[in-house]
Amino acid sequence: MQEEYDFSNGERGKFYNKDATFQLSILRPTFTKNIHQHYIQKGKSLNIFGASGVGKSRFIDDLELLVDNDTHFVTLNMRELRTDYHKFIERLEKKLDIDDGFDTISEVLAKFARKKGNKILVIDHFEYLFEENHDKAFNFDFFDQLNSFKNSEDVSLVILSTLNYRHYHFYKGDELTTSPLDIEVMEITPLMHEEIESELRQKIDKNLGFELLATLIMGKAYPYYLMEFIVREIAFGKYDADDFLERNFNRWEEQFEKENGVSRVIKVKSNIRKWNFLALGEFIIKVVKEWKKKD
Repeated sequence: MQEEYDFSNGERGKFYNKDATFQLSILRPTFTKNIHQHYIQKGKSLNIFGASGVGKSRFIDDLELLVDNDTHFVTLNMRELRTDYHKFIERLEKKLDIDDGFDTISEVLAKFARKKGNKILVIDHFEYLFEENHDKAFNFDFFDQLNSFKNSEDVSLVILSTLNYRHYHFYKGDELTTSPLDIEVMEITPLMHEEIESELRQKIDKNLGFELLATLIMGKAYPYYLMEFIVREIAFGKYDADDFLERNFNRWEEQFEKENGVSRVIKVKSNIRKWNFLALGEFIIKVVKEWKKKD
């Protein structure tokens, strides 16, 4: 069943299925379309990065809506798999309908690369591979194998992370080095007002001020998480129709902060530890040299 999409109005980015009566909307229509056309369709790989709570995982769900039916689209979540290298292999085999009992990721990726058609491997929550409790088998060689895989024909490797992947610490043995991966980097676009409003109208079955609510959400530190939280609160009946929308929003935001505040502090501290100061230092030196040349 073939899906079609139309971005001609530049607003909603609705997906229409010719054989169905429903329609599906994506969160960032322009951004997602551009990634699909300029990277996925051309077999190019990239790292999409952005802060927690902006909707990176949702972007991957939306991207999958655009690919052809014969495309192999595989997503692996490193938040779940970082502690078990063999579970990572087993999960990848299962998603590819492979039952060969491989012991190394290179064997699975080699078989994946030989499949007919386009191949897309998405690694979500890439930053978890640099947590202290990750399986040590996710080492320099592992990243090198990913790099070899993305160089195969009709293959796209898409990495989702909170930071530019070059800013994480890569070790070869005990030596700190730069990443063996060679992929383009792009920051996910901030959620726009019309994108937030469209999402709210889809998910909330109430007549309230969607334009104002989108304005209140826009620019917050965790806009997508907050939006999903508000949708859940309304679904659970935690909306006072007799009160101002702003006051409802203040209550939702306060509760959201209570439920997510501690985990955010831990996340910020963790991200500070992950900065690759070697790569950052090299970048600063390069900028200084270029500046001296022009002086």
